[in-house]
Amino acid sequence: MAAVGPPAYLLTGQVGSKKWHKDNSRTVQKSSEVTKDCGKQALDLWRAPIQPEETPYERKLRKESWKFKLDVSSTGEVNRKPPEGPGVTLWKSKLKPPPWVSKMAMPCFRDYFNTKNNEFMTQYCRETRQVVSRMRQALLEINEQFKALVRVREQLNATLARIRQSLLTNKQTQAIREHRPALEKVPDKVDALTRWERKALLKQKVKLEGVMAMSEDHLKALGMCRQALDTACDERSRVLDLMPHPLRMVLLEAGRDSWLGLGRPSSPWVERNQTPRPDPIGPYTPECAAALDDAQSLTFVSKDVMLKVKEAIKEAQDTRNTAHNTIENSLQGKRNETLRHKERLDMALGGTRSTLHRCQRFMHEMNITRGMTLGPDSSKYLETREKLTRPMVQVYQRHVGTQLPEAAILNQSTAELDCAIKDTAKNIQSLQDTRNHLQQRIHDKETGYGVDGSIKRLRQRRIHPRTSLQETLDLVYS
Repeated sequence: MAAVGPPAYLLTGQVGSKKWHKDNSRTVQKSSEVTKDCGKQALDLWRAPIQPEETPYERKLRKESWKFKLDVSSTGEVNRKPPEGPGVTLWKSKLKPPPWVSKMAMPCFRDYFNTKNNEFMTQYCRETRQVVSRMRQALLEINEQFKALVRVREQLNATLARIRQSLLTNKQTQAIREHRPALEKVPDKVDALTRWERKALLKQKVKLEGVMAMSEDHLKALGMCRQALDTACDERSRVLDLMPHPLRMVLLEAGRDSWLGLGRPSSPWVERNQTPRPDPIGPYTPECAAALDDAQSLTFVSKDVMLKVKEAIKEAQDTRNTAHNTIENSLQGKRNETLRHKERLDMALGGTRSTLHRCQRFMHEMNITRGMTLGPDSSKYLETREKLTRPMVQVYQRHVGTQLPEAAILNQSTAELDCAIKDTAKNIQSLQDTRNHLQQRIHDKETGYGVDGSIKRLRQRRIHPRTSLQETLDLVYS
């Protein structure tokens, strides 16, 4: 009898149950998935993630660029050469993918980032030092412009004081010329030139005062710009305590000639060393940029202001000198003319005096002649030869018709002498009046000559003063 064995389904197939096998398979699958995910995550920590928008063709081209390139040497040898650029060279796989990026901290992370932070801070301080150097250079230039403008304003103020002194001298000239005699006050070229000088000086005074106000406004703008640059330099220099400050050498090493002066043109080395863009949290803040732009614009304005001030000073000095020389020449010409007229009057006075003396002597002689013609005044005189009753006449008149014309002739000659004496007296009076008039005119000429001379000396003393008008007023009112 044959032996009885177990059922056939128990002898074939897997021994373990399906559930048990499925549990094991599920466990292995889960562990594989976990291992794969962890490996992927670990790998993602070291390499850059693939862009999700990348197409398969772009991905293929990117991977093709990783492969080594064939390089044929001059001897005909074929070598494989990795592509140029950064990356990780895999010599075994003949690939050079891009450098992987770690997403977690490495053991050297602290030291590395300390080094990077130190480099960043050093670079920031260097850029800040360069900005401070540029602003300090601009501050020095603005300060020099400020001092130069102050010096020019002092010259402008001195010129304005001279113009005001010339106006005072002009007023005194007109007042002094009023002291001339009435006959010498006839308007002449000196009066016309004096009025012209006053108008020209008033015009220059108004112009200089306008230039003074303009320069004062520009001086205030330079002061505000200097203060802004100083404040910005102090604020930017707070991070430069640990760095040396060779500011001039920093600008020279920067390779930008335009940074050495506000008036310099832009440097051609723009690509090598560009001007930084304003950044509120960077070394070159908008406040620094605004201060430098303002300083650069004020530099060009300063050149125009200095030119205008110097031109105004030169024009005022030329106008003042021209007016002074013209009036001085006119005064000298008037004095020469007055002196010539006085000499002619002196000659006329001498002729009048000589004629007067001759007339007076002639009149005295005619008076003596008249007395001699009239004869003695009394019959008691001892001499009787002039009497009409002398013996010879009495004897002659014993005949009829023997009347002598002596008395009639004497009476006629006496009357003629009286008329001549009267006319001579009138001439003498006229000559005396003429002499007095000439003497008065000569006195007037001398007075006018002296007045013009005093004016000329006053103007010469004022045009080349030993002290200024302000010093004189301070001395008088102190």
